[in-house]
Amino acid sequence: MGRSKKIGKRLTYFLTFLMVLNMFLPVAPAWAGEGAGSPANYPVQFLYNEYIQKGVQNADQGVGSYTFYILSQAGVDGSTWVYNGQNLKEAVIDAVYRDIKNPPSAKTLAQDLVAARVLGREDLVNRLAQILQSRQTGSGFDSGDFSLFSNIPAFELLGRANLLSVIDKTYAKEYILSTKNTTVGEATYGSWGYTYQNIYYPDFMATAQAVRALYFLDPSKEDVSVQAAIYNGLEWMQQQQQPDGSFVVGWDDPLLDTSEVILTLTTLGIDPASWKNQGKSAVDYLWNNAVNPDGSLGAFKNAMDATWALGAYNSLGITPTIWRFYLDPSSATLTNIGDHKQFRAVWQDVYGKTVDVTQYAQWSVANDSLASVDATVYGLVTALNTGQTVVKAIYNGLTATAILNITLPTSSTPDRDYCIVDIAVVGMNGELLYGPGSVMVSKNGRWGLTALGALDATGLPYVDDNGFVKSIAGQANSGMNGWMYQVNGSVPMVSASQKTIQDGDQIIWWYSTDWSSPGPVWESLVKSSTSASTAMTVPADLKEQNKKLPVALQAPEVAVDALAKINQLLELTEGTFQIAPLNEVKKAVVVTGGEKAMSRAETAALRKELAQNQIDLAQKVTASAGAIITDAKEEIALSIPAGALQNDLEITIKKATVVASAGNTGGNAAQAPPPAGYQQISAIYNFGPDGTTFNIPVTLNLKIALPPLAKPENLALAWYDKTKGQWVAIPVVVDMSKGLILARVNHFSDYAVFAKEARKSFEDVTNNSFGWAKDTIETLAGAGIVAGVDSSHFEPGRAVTRAEFASLLVKALGLGAKEGTKNPFKDVKGDAWYAGAVTAAAGNGLVKGYEDGTFRPENAITREELVAMLVRAMNLPASEEKLAFKDNDKVSAWARKSVAVAAAHGLVKGFEDGTFRPGDTASRAECAVMIYRMLVAE
Repeated sequence: MGRSKKIGKRLTYFLTFLMVLNMFLPVAPAWAGEGAGSPANYPVQFLYNEYIQKGVQNADQGVGSYTFYILSQAGVDGSTWVYNGQNLKEAVIDAVYRDIKNPPSAKTLAQDLVAARVLGREDLVNRLAQILQSRQTGSGFDSGDFSLFSNIPAFELLGRANLLSVIDKTYAKEYILSTKNTTVGEATYGSWGYTYQNIYYPDFMATAQAVRALYFLDPSKEDVSVQAAIYNGLEWMQQQQQPDGSFVVGWDDPLLDTSEVILTLTTLGIDPASWKNQGKSAVDYLWNNAVNPDGSLGAFKNAMDATWALGAYNSLGITPTIWRFYLDPSSATLTNIGDHKQFRAVWQDVYGKTVDVTQYAQWSVANDSLASVDATVYGLVTALNTGQTVVKAIYNGLTATAILNITLPTSSTPDRDYCIVDIAVVGMNGELLYGPGSVMVSKNGRWGLTALGALDATGLPYVDDNGFVKSIAGQANSGMNGWMYQVNGSVPMVSASQKTIQDGDQIIWWYSTDWSSPGPVWESLVKSSTSASTAMTVPADLKEQNKKLPVALQAPEVAVDALAKINQLLELTEGTFQIAPLNEVKKAVVVTGGEKAMSRAETAALRKELAQNQIDLAQKVTASAGAIITDAKEEIALSIPAGALQNDLEITIKKATVVASAGNTGGNAAQAPPPAGYQQISAIYNFGPDGTTFNIPVTLNLKIALPPLAKPENLALAWYDKTKGQWVAIPVVVDMSKGLILARVNHFSDYAVFAKEARKSFEDVTNNSFGWAKDTIETLAGAGIVAGVDSSHFEPGRAVTRAEFASLLVKALGLGAKEGTKNPFKDVKGDAWYAGAVTAAAGNGLVKGYEDGTFRPENAITREELVAMLVRAMNLPASEEKLAFKDNDKVSAWARKSVAVAAAHGLVKGFEDGTFRPGDTASRAECAVMIYRMLVAE
């Protein structure tokens, strides 16, 4: 009772002061006036600005699932916060799905779990709980030098959200107690922290969270050791209080540590105002020192400061009030070019009082070709062209928008039931799927006179969900990539089924990989279409030429169709490609799967075949007749249509097996280094006479065997420009059913195939720490086979469960569940995150389980179990090789043949002391290395 009176009295004085201040400052900085109703408004306002400017960043320093959880406790509705058309709730759900697919640290998973519980998504709660359950051991969830900062926050947050049933409480209690400083007499006694280079560093936040976690684990206060640890932790925390009432250790942000104190004391039922230094408490600091003049909070001025401060306000029972910044009107229509519209920027405080801040706001329009904002009369907008754009005002870091429609007068449009508009549809690789051209859109059609009606009028197949386009011409939305549209150069703020159109509108649909991009420019598309149609001719007999090739070099029809489409842009972009570095033309690659991609074994066999094949051809070609040139082993085919050559010519094709390397220099392809970030994966093919140009492009079909881990979308066919000394990429089609690269070439030169080298590094995998696995982990991560626990950590030493390894193996091999395959294990639930992968692994013979019908997915996998799965995955025959390890007697009888054959094929090499250690659990680093050896083995 005394505690609530003290806090209430202080808050009354504080609010009274701010109300008086607000009377004299009608247009004040965000930190002084707008938050007058509650100090909790400051962090809410900051977090709002962060989200609408940056979107979700699922980490402490950004607005993510934990921020959403804290906001929900404060009663803030995230569905009204919008970034790139997605509100905060939707964005958090997407972030949780991503984390379930590639699980990060336990701390982030716990934050996702509490957010999912707030959202009412029990399906996500269950999946996250299963991941945490499978990961927890007596050593916490995560391992490594700094795992304390993931494990303890996870335990504490689960306790705070009343979700401790998810974990093993005994394990949790033992882990937390084992990680505190128990050296009596030291200044750090009772704290939690970390040791670096044999020096112990106490951490304030870890200590506060550990105290709260122990409190949740022993609510009845029956465990003497737990209660002693809580007491010692609180005692150490209190010793860190500063004269201004704050708490800080080392280089910490005082606001973060102070917020942790307030949350800890209120959780334990202790009045935070009772802890004072020179008469100042943590509550004093929170109220007087938390907010900076620019509206940010704390020393770091980021979302973490705002989130932690809001959590402290929540624990004190101080909730945010309502404030709003908006434009009046929220939408407007101008019907004549040159017409004006005056918009007002309005700030509404927490008491409903509105203030006109038009003259203090920064004004702009999204498309300045449609409208302009007067430089002297704030908020006055003038119509310049027909279309729709967004009027934007920024005030004290807050953004408000309004929709402006500019149309022709009603009388200028005939009263009829149709309109004629121009439309273009641009695919995911920049190819024109339609137009630019005109279509007639019927008022009586399915979608009426709308942008979606225009798409429907093109005749292209598309898939929609209540007017939301999910796919066009078989190209479907994926993640943040997908279909967008614009009308007259502006991206409307309404769905395509609601955006009305009229005669003369220019509409572009394009597959976007960057939601912030305004999309293609109409004039460029028109120029592209004209240039492509006048500068080159796509031969009508392209498919007929393909049918005349040897069967091994014939491309499936889908690949030929793709080649014809990419041809529409070839001549237009050729000049650009001649001056562009190789890494700037990734979008020039079109990948098609054909009927079925080549298997790993087929690819390996093709690689050996190509390595042994030699090519040295010379063939006389008549210009009027053309020809098809192929080698005896059917590695390459050159289709020269009639009329392509300017005169009769002897064509030569030679294959050089030299590989470009970084140390090479010189004026020819054989001496040239590869483009930065790429590796050469084919021979160099010389087509002669060098420099020959064609009237009609020549079609090249080339056999290629992808090396392990190379992705087809990262391939590039390039010719060598001797004058500039660089490789130049051209558009190609990669068909995975036969291992073919298809291209149209305009001239002869040296050609080779390159693959982009994708690598990803991690802070905890260095030359000094897990250096033996560094290259492998970075290569696999770059190829998307393995993922870190977060953006910068891999946790190489953490044990891997049987379910995790089965999932990794299935992903690495690209396997799916065979038709009709059922889950054979009684302990693998259908809704478990790993159910699909384990079922696929069982169906493909990679795993067999135990005699009792279980798979035991959450058990840490042993080295001999891992090896058995690898041997089955590679379909290696049983070996008669003898085991050569010092601890052969420890290898289980059922695993002896698998270990022997794995050692014979170089999959396992044992330890420096000559042992194999079959029963030891396998770490993430070990699993990565063995997976890599499997993938690169011939």
